[in-house]
Amino acid sequence: MSDFKEKLDQMMGDTSEHERRVKQRVHEKLRPSAKRFSWQVLFVTAALPIVAILLMVTLNPSDLLSSDEGPGIPYDPLNDLAQISALQKKQQLSVIDYEEFAELPHFDHVDDLHYINKEPFLLDGSTDTFHTVMERKANLFDDIVYQAGDIVRTMTNTTSHLPTYDDVYYEVIAVPGDRVVLEKGQLKVNGKPLRSEIMERYKDQEITIAGGYDQLLNAREYFLLNHFPARETVQGGTITPVHKIYGQVVGIATEERTNSMYLDYLAGELSEEYTPEQYFDLYLYDSLLGLDNLSKTPAFTQINRLGELFLEASYRKVYPVSENEVEIRYQYGREGVAEHVFTMKRDADSGRWLIAD
Repeated sequence: MSDFKEKLDQMMGDTSEHERRVKQRVHEKLRPSAKRFSWQVLFVTAALPIVAILLMVTLNPSDLLSSDEGPGIPYDPLNDLAQISALQKKQQLSVIDYEEFAELPHFDHVDDLHYINKEPFLLDGSTDTFHTVMERKANLFDDIVYQAGDIVRTMTNTTSHLPTYDDVYYEVIAVPGDRVVLEKGQLKVNGKPLRSEIMERYKDQEITIAGGYDQLLNAREYFLLNHFPARETVQGGTITPVHKIYGQVVGIATEERTNSMYLDYLAGELSEEYTPEQYFDLYLYDSLLGLDNLSKTPAFTQINRLGELFLEASYRKVYPVSENEVEIRYQYGREGVAEHVFTMKRDADSGRWLIAD
């Protein structure tokens, strides 16, 4: 103890207790006070998550409430299918506005994955005869090859619950990974009503969209609608696999100015200058159109995937065997998917490449 402390204690007595109390008060003033919550604050804090959930459910109940899931009333396509088929048979399903294609690029050459659509048409201000140019897609089994808004053609398919037809131009509405909900003519894609030019056309022309779906499109499915629907008709909204879509409209060609073996074929003027692969495409094209102008082996005509083989051209390669013989191999690069192998030989008399047995 210091001398000063001893003298102070002698004059004032022991001050230790007093000093302790002073230090305690100073310490309490310097220490931040703990926050005190009233019961009202605690109640509001606990209620906030509940309010948020209620707001979300109110704004979008169909996506959040599980009570809408499970069995429901199934869509019956029979009446709509009959009506659509009757319209198609009477050629009243579509009204094609070919002038819409006038702004597309003009092709001077059509080859590789491009081909000519068989139906000719005229355009205002021109004396030429036009055809649309279609593009077969590369890697169609491995990528999303079409986008919303693309105009495509399909094969005629009446085995699905709503039909598609090969002389109708369809627009891609939804692509793999999109969720399509179609109920009582109301179409939603990914939970939202679809807002686009084609939907305005359907609304203005009082066109009904037939179909019943609540489906996530798989890796090879696209949702299609007729791009040129006739007024006040019923149109099928179809979920179509990629191998039934025979390409995208990418341009126009003319019979007078475009060089293409497909135009030669349509005109009945085939030459001897085509490669084996080009001849093979012509055999498939002939089968696809159903014209059967080219002679084929019985085994080839019995293949039930000729249209798909035409579409899958990017998966094939040509392997020379000799000067007058080649093999055409479809190789998909997938385990468990078999190759398709065809042999072509050059005919000594005509010089053309023919499919061999």
